[in-house]
Amino acid sequence: HDFDEAIKLGDRIAVLRERSHIAQFDTPEAILTNPADDFVSGFVGAGAALKRLNLSRVRDVEITDYPTVTVDDPLQEIFNRLRSSGTNEILLLDRRRRPYKWLRRGDLMRARGSLARAGTLVHDTVTRDATLRDALEAVLIDNAGRVAVTGRRGEYTGVVDMETLMNSVHELLDADRLEALEAQHELEGARAERTHAEQEGEGGGMKA
Repeated sequence: HDFDEAIKLGDRIAVLRERSHIAQFDTPEAILTNPADDFVSGFVGAGAALKRLNLSRVRDVEITDYPTVTVDDPLQEIFNRLRSSGTNEILLLDRRRRPYKWLRRGDLMRARGSLARAGTLVHDTVTRDATLRDALEAVLIDNAGRVAVTGRRGEYTGVVDMETLMNSVHELLDADRLEALEAQHELEGARAERTHAEQEGEGGGMKA
């Protein structure tokens, strides 16, 4: 009954009308991009492009590398690494190379020889198998424009940022618009052919 959950888990989905009559039985992508009728379209609801983010995985988009340091690195080395990276922040990893804290320049200036209270804890991460919808939610909750990507054991593998995710949303929206235009052209072509056939039929009848 949870359509978003069904998209994540199902290879094929059945949309049922009243009395369990099947309105459409198809892949999640087909139901989202080409609903069989107005009933299925209404069931899918608004925001089909966002729902399609449940069909794509983090591994399908660009995962960028990010400057990292570990808790065992000297503070001066961390500062030098941040300064040479050309970024405003750096990711601090724990001894098992798991994302631990985001450190900014100001955090390091206030650290005074200790990282115990410096930086912002990493609240959420996603795996490469997570959906782009999961990644987008993590980015929005963290409110920092990026989320760390981890491996099976929680080890750091990269970062996905808001720009990458929004590009995916725009690509899906553009694809939806293109499919809608193609469907409209096909419908107009079918109507034109039917009208032409009807006119020929009427003309042939008059000659007879």
